[in-house]
Amino acid sequence: MQNDTPESGNSEANHLERTETSDSMGLMGNLGRRSVLLGIGAMAGGMAVSAQAKDKKDKKQTNIPDRPDGPAKDAFKNGELNGKPWVAEKQGNFDLKDQRENQLATLKMTNNLVGEKSYIVMFSRALLGPQGTGGSVLYGHMGFWTWQLQEPSKEEFPDAPEGTVAQRAMYTGMILDPQTYEPVDTIYNKYLDKNVTPVDSLFAETYLLYPKGGSNSVDRDNFIRDDPDKKKDLKPMVRWGDDIATFLDGIFQSEGPHQPRMDNSIWTSNYADVMNPDVGLVKTDYNFAGMMRAWARPWIGIGKDDDTQLLWNVKGSKMHSLDDFPSMVRDNLVAKYPDRV
Repeated sequence: MQNDTPESGNSEANHLERTETSDSMGLMGNLGRRSVLLGIGAMAGGMAVSAQAKDKKDKKQTNIPDRPDGPAKDAFKNGELNGKPWVAEKQGNFDLKDQRENQLATLKMTNNLVGEKSYIVMFSRALLGPQGTGGSVLYGHMGFWTWQLQEPSKEEFPDAPEGTVAQRAMYTGMILDPQTYEPVDTIYNKYLDKNVTPVDSLFAETYLLYPKGGSNSVDRDNFIRDDPDKKKDLKPMVRWGDDIATFLDGIFQSEGPHQPRMDNSIWTSNYADVMNPDVGLVKTDYNFAGMMRAWARPWIGIGKDDDTQLLWNVKGSKMHSLDDFPSMVRDNLVAKYPDRV
């Protein structure tokens, strides 16, 4: 249940280091079986291979796909989700100190436990923060996630532990003027002192949510990479008055020039509705904030040698029907991309 851009929400590691360590050990083993002369030559070759591997790694990290449209897009055909909807084994009266029931409560707040689609509809605002000088407002934004929790098939996810949930996620977004909040063809970048042409946000991805806690971003190794067999900390839940809120972190773990890259979302629902097994679809208020390098959105016009950061903040709501969408979202975004709901 991620949020990256709002567009992320959870958290973890990169496989590159393990791959390169294994390659280096193979080289050292070969050296031990050769003559000194050949060994020196092999060592030189090994150093070259190591340098090439590091360069390849750096390039891969530099060009990490920011918003994938890979395998997960196959789960969406003309707006319909392929796959068996997941229905939870328990629908309410959760013990929030129990790992699985804490997870179920979180999923009821952020999605639903009855196999329906959920939409996270939002408006946001992005600020540009150059290093060592004053920042500026860059753009407004509107968008929506289309989500569904599904049972992971053995064919697609043969190693998924029993009780794992697959979250299918498709994002659709549009840039707005930061003052009028109307769709625009250009945005003024004060930092560059020029107009730039915005690009709509269209991508899809899948997450695996493990029964012991934690999750796995199927399409982005650098984002969320939890060990499914290792029990994770409980999601924090905060009560006040009639409401309950949970906090979800999205923290990119890989090294590289894209760092710092992280976000946090807050999901707030009525406590009685979350706990009531007879309430399948609960209303949820959604708030989100994130930071990233501005060059990760190429249309902004800032090069990769620039450390300027982008801060965005989101206000949204979870919905389960197109009829509940704000008219502005229906009339512009849904009208333009009707197959994404």
